[in-house]
Amino acid sequence: MTYLFLALAIVFNATANILMKLGAQRMGGLTLNIEGLKRFLTNPVIWAGIISFGLTLLLYTYVLSKMKLSVAYPLMTSLGFLIVVSFSVFYLHESIHWLQMVGLVLVIGGLYLITQYQ
Repeated sequence: MTYLFLALAIVFNATANILMKLGAQRMGGLTLNIEGLKRFLTNPVIWAGIISFGLTLLLYTYVLSKMKLSVAYPLMTSLGFLIVVSFSVFYLHESIHWLQMVGLVLVIGGLYLITQYQ
């Protein structure tokens, strides 16, 4: 059950970040004034992101109560990073440099090493 909740937390966290990006795009960017705050608070995509962050917090806190932080945190951040980069490339059509691709491969290798000694 712990790994299922970790997987859900990773997906909700990545989704929350993606929704915040899409919500900010929908607003044409965020300005830090009263008008910008009103647009932020009335944006349903932003609210979906906030809810996703809340679900992440709940699930990840459960995971941390059952799993080593030294394993859970690298998995949470790295796998979320891979999801967000994949979404950015395939949906947002962002380009990534070949060195970033090398970095992604190294992240995957690092995750393999981290999970070998739990």
